[in-house]
Amino acid sequence: MAGFLKRVRRLTMAKIDAFLDGAENPEEVFPQLVKEMRQECQKAIEAEATAVAALKRRQQEYDETKAELDKWANRAELAVKDSDDGLARTALENQIAAEKRLETQQHSLDIAGRAADQAREAREDLHSKVETLERKRSEILARARAAKQQTEVQKVLAGIEAGSGASILDAVARMEEKVAEAEARAGAYGDIASEVSGGDTEAKFKSLESKQSIEERLAELKKKVGSSGDSPE
Repeated sequence: MAGFLKRVRRLTMAKIDAFLDGAENPEEVFPQLVKEMRQECQKAIEAEATAVAALKRRQQEYDETKAELDKWANRAELAVKDSDDGLARTALENQIAAEKRLETQQHSLDIAGRAADQAREAREDLHSKVETLERKRSEILARARAAKQQTEVQKVLAGIEAGSGASILDAVARMEEKVAEAEARAGAYGDIASEVSGGDTEAKFKSLESKQSIEERLAELKKKVGSSGDSPE
């Protein structure tokens, strides 16, 4: 993504003008330049669609987990009202697990949102440059012919192609791969840290901490349900 945006910013009208000024036959080069830029625009459109689709998937995952979290919160309250502490603990345990997933999914959603914004900006920028280039066609070609600079067209074109870099679609794919790799590394580091810090002992302490969190929530929920159930005399 960053490489594509850098290329878009580098492709300024001033550099396009300089390129045409250096062309031996600007009338022949101009249509090819417009064609290549339109191809880049199409890539940007496809990349934006991919980024938006990814954003929608992340949003759907987030919404589903949020609904699940609310469901377990409601079930925990129902269990407390029914004086079933065991069932309430189970519901609270699932609620806590959903909260942790929601936090991770929020991070993924933020990344996907930024990617979609960047893809849209790149598409709009390229589209604007193509429109400007076609609108100023006569002016640009007249100036390029007047310059009469003898530059080998194929070398200039080869230089542009060599510096083009990967497409934004590749950048989006790499972004998703990096997120997956980061999540995998985080899980691996967690396993290693658990072994180094004591293995079973650490796991026992985490279990105790989890139970304590559940008991605290259960007590708060009982207090909440009790308060809402009291009626004024």
